[in-house]
Amino acid sequence: MNEKYYKVLSAESLSPCTRFDYTPYLPNGDIVGDWLPLIDNAKLAEEGYYISKYWNMWYSKGARIYEVDFRYPSESPKFAVEDQICCGQIRLLKDMTDELVATLSDENFNIGKFNTGERNLGSHNTGERNTGNRNTGKLNSGNFNTGDGNTGIDNVGDCNIGSANVGSRNKGHSNTGDENIGSYNSGSNNKGNSNTGSFNVGNRNTGKWNIGNYNCGYFNIGEAPLMMFGKPVENMRFADIILPKWLNKPDLKSSFESATKDELQRTLQLPNFDFEVFEKITGITESDFERRLK
Repeated sequence: MNEKYYKVLSAESLSPCTRFDYTPYLPNGDIVGDWLPLIDNAKLAEEGYYISKYWNMWYSKGARIYEVDFRYPSESPKFAVEDQICCGQIRLLKDMTDELVATLSDENFNIGKFNTGERNLGSHNTGERNTGNRNTGKLNSGNFNTGDGNTGIDNVGDCNIGSANVGSRNKGHSNTGDENIGSYNSGSNNKGNSNTGSFNVGNRNTGKWNIGNYNCGYFNIGEAPLMMFGKPVENMRFADIILPKWLNKPDLKSSFESATKDELQRTLQLPNFDFEVFEKITGITESDFERRLK
């Protein structure tokens, strides 16, 4: 085992939940305990032997903590802190109580400092059973989460896997909404990136129920046609368009004056280039181009 797991028992060697008596299976000095009876089809929230990497989440005063070996683990949660796992069979290796309890930092069973709450592994947490720092909530794995069951950093909500999500049950980063799979979505139930709306599958869609990319509206399939200067562009995709550098700056009139002649020529070669449309948007006229290119 790469990580150590533990079983917490009462002072009478009983399971805190089932009251099963572990006395016949206790280790004796350097001699490990016998394997407990096999439980077929062990599963969380059902039948099986429960163990945890985070013994302090289950410890109470007077309890005993045993390092364990295990077989046949069931599937673990997909998000948040793995506070415990369920196994088909375990054996107790050695009593670790005195050594581990000495690492507790306060009477609320925290391992860390300045926690407001209990059973945290980390510091400055408000809540319980967090493994990380400065979380507000419980069962967060990471830092600066507000909510419950997040894995990552700076999430506001519950059960997010990723970082900087505002909402719940997102898998990715910087989503605003719920149940997105991807990143930078604004809305809910999107599968992809940078969608604005809900139920989209793909990237950069605005609206709902689109399957594809760059669609604006509802129930579209495929990639929306590329529009430039108010007209569709044939045989080109959004990713094919590379604007000259000067068009990527906020003050276009200033950057126009410092743009190279090559950049200005490439501007005029953009698909469907139209001086009238360009002037209405930027304030830069055809005579301005003539002056700079003279």
